[in-house]
Amino acid sequence: MFHINVADIGNVKVNTSQNGGFSSDQIADMATDKIVFVADNAPPAIQEQARLFADRVRNLLRGYVDLAKREERATIIQVIEQTGNKELANIIRRL
Repeated sequence: MFHINVADIGNVKVNTSQNGGFSSDQIADMATDKIVFVADNAPPAIQEQARLFADRVRNLLRGYVDLAKREERATIIQVIEQTGNKELANIIRRL
C-alpha cells in the first residue's frame, strides 16, 4: 500500500516582468514581502505599525537596489573601457 504525504505550502506569489527585468520598486516589494508579514488577525494598531515598518523597509531596500545597479554598471563600464572599447562603455553609461 502507498502512503502519500501532502504538505500545505501556503500562498504562492508569482512575479513576472515584461520587456526587461524587474524594476527597483518590484525588487524592493518582493524583498519586503519576504521580510515583513502583516497578519490579518492582528489587532488594528499592530497591523498599522507593521505596515508603516514595511514601508520603511521597502524604501530602504529600493535605495540599496538602486545603488547596487549603479555600482554594477560602473564596474561593467570600467571593465569594458579597459578592453579599449570606449564607444560601448559610453553606450552603457547612457542607459
